[in-house]
Amino acid sequence: MKAAWKSDQGKVRENNEDAVLADVDRGIFLLADGMGGQRGGEVASALAVRTVHDFLMERLGTTPGTEVPRLLAEVLAKAHSAVSKQGMGNPGLEGMGTTLEILVVREREAHLCHVGDSRIYLFREGALSQVTEDDNMAAYLVAREHLDPAEVPPGYRNILTQAVGASDELIPEIRTLELSPDDILLLCSDGLTGMLADRDMEGVVARGRDDLEAAATTLVDEANARGGYDNVSVVLVAPEATPPPPSLLLPA
Repeated sequence: MKAAWKSDQGKVRENNEDAVLADVDRGIFLLADGMGGQRGGEVASALAVRTVHDFLMERLGTTPGTEVPRLLAEVLAKAHSAVSKQGMGNPGLEGMGTTLEILVVREREAHLCHVGDSRIYLFREGALSQVTEDDNMAAYLVAREHLDPAEVPPGYRNILTQAVGASDELIPEIRTLELSPDDILLLCSDGLTGMLADRDMEGVVARGRDDLEAAATTLVDEANARGGYDNVSVVLVAPEATPPPPSLLLPA
C-alpha cells in the first residue's frame, strides 16, 4: 500500500495537540486529537497512539482477519485506561482526553475504530464520503433529535459526547470495509474539516491521487490558508492497484 501523512500546529494554537502514527509495513494508521488544559491534550493524544501501536505490534500479526474488530475494541479499552490513569495521577493533566482513529489495512479489508470528532473518509470512484459519525453534540442533535443541520448552533460541533480517557464509558464505532484497488482512505482531525468542506477535500484527493504526499501537504496548506484556527492532521492511505496478469504484460 501507499501512504502519506502530515501534522501541523496551524496558525493560532501555541502547540500541536494532534498525534499521528503511520506504520505502513504493518498496515497500522493512527490519528488522535487531544484536549485538556496545560499539556493535557498533547500528552493524551501521544499516549493513546503509543499505547495502541505497542499493543497492535504484539498482537496483530497472530490475529486472524475475522478477529481484528475484537482486537480493536480491546486495544481501545487499553488506550482509554492509560489516558484516564495518567490524568488522574497528575493534577496538571486532570480531565485530559483525546479523539482516536484506528485504521488497520489488510489486503482488501480496512478495519477501523473511531471515537470523537476526528474523521475517516473513503474516496471511491471520484467521490469522497464520510465513513465515521462524529461524536459531538451537533451530530447527536441531527441524528437523534432530527434537528436540521442548519439550525444547530456552531459551537455544538466542538462539544464532544465521548472521548478516550475523559468519558466514563466508551461506545466506539468499529467497522470493516471491503476495499477496491483504487480506493483511498483519509483520516483527519477537525482542524481540517473545520476549514474545508467535503467537496474541497474531495477535489484535492482527486487531483493528488497519484501523489499522496502532495495531496496531504495541499490539504494542510489549504486549512492554514483559510485561517488555520486549529491543529490540522491528515493521513492518506491507498492500497496498491492489483497488477494485471502476466499474460497482459506481454507485447501483442
